[in-house]
Amino acid sequence: MRKLYILIFALPFLIFYGCNTDNSVTSPEFSVSKGAYILSEGTTAPGTSKLSYYNSFSGSFTQNIFNPGTLGLFPDGLIKYGGSLFVTEQGNYNSAGKIYKLDTNGKVIQQMSVGKNPYSLCAANNKIYITNGPAGNVSVVDVNTLGTLKEITVGVYPQELISHNNFVYVCNTGIFGGYQDSTVSVIDANSDAVIKTLIVSKDPSSFIVTNDNRLFVGCPGANGKLFVFDLANYNLLYSKIFFNGFSKDMVFDSKSNVIYFVAINGDIIKLNPTTYNEEKLVSAPSSGYVYGYAFDSGNSLHYIADARNFIVTGLVYVCNGQGVPIDTLSTGIAPRRILINK
Repeated sequence: MRKLYILIFALPFLIFYGCNTDNSVTSPEFSVSKGAYILSEGTTAPGTSKLSYYNSFSGSFTQNIFNPGTLGLFPDGLIKYGGSLFVTEQGNYNSAGKIYKLDTNGKVIQQMSVGKNPYSLCAANNKIYITNGPAGNVSVVDVNTLGTLKEITVGVYPQELISHNNFVYVCNTGIFGGYQDSTVSVIDANSDAVIKTLIVSKDPSSFIVTNDNRLFVGCPGANGKLFVFDLANYNLLYSKIFFNGFSKDMVFDSKSNVIYFVAINGDIIKLNPTTYNEEKLVSAPSSGYVYGYAFDSGNSLHYIADARNFIVTGLVYVCNGQGVPIDTLSTGIAPRRILINK
């Protein structure tokens, strides 16, 4: 979570070897193939946020596909649903933000004001769900009109969320210097009401659901504590502290039944969701701050977003299945979201 009123100092630095820097381009004419969308949140300076695209087949990279114009302040949410892309933009602190609907080439189809500093989003039951940190609620948005249908009160400063089987799971975090929430709100996408609150630890920020219907919740703010819940009854099944912690994202590969994440020390970790045993693949190729992560199971590629110091242009490292770097992409400032396009 990167709130608009927090300055980030003293970021850890990791060592990176052997990546080739790709010369990025910007073009309003663009056509996607298999690869990855990359959303960089930028700074308060216009034009520093970008929606980029990497073609994993050809290795080509387009730094900005958002068309027309440029993204505004702090875009942080990115999903693909119903053949369209949806992007949220936080805007000025404690004010309404925006949601954009785009085609897969990055062309804006619709846009609408929404929520209060809308951060992350997911889709369920033909609706879009968006977290509004300062408001402590989730906006429910019509997928066709982008109009707000309802606002659902959850916990303190909700940020990340995912959907699974018409349920939405929301990470509640805390106010900087104030009250800390350590819960996950469960929303029924049929009734649009909170039906359960799960107790976890400080700053939950990563979710995955396994093939056997278990919810894994990662809490970097609690020195890397993991919680596992049975979604049939919401019972807590397991908890564990990873002493090297983990970054903001976990990924579940349903084909191989494994979980991947990047530890704070830069290691790419492979976690067995049945035994909970972890295996280090390789040190992540980061020279600054791991701010986002994704895994392309179809092409066996790891994508690691390095925000560096949140001031200069960020990087995304593309690594093979063993975690060895094969490409480096120069994005906008603070690359946060990586969406695999299959």
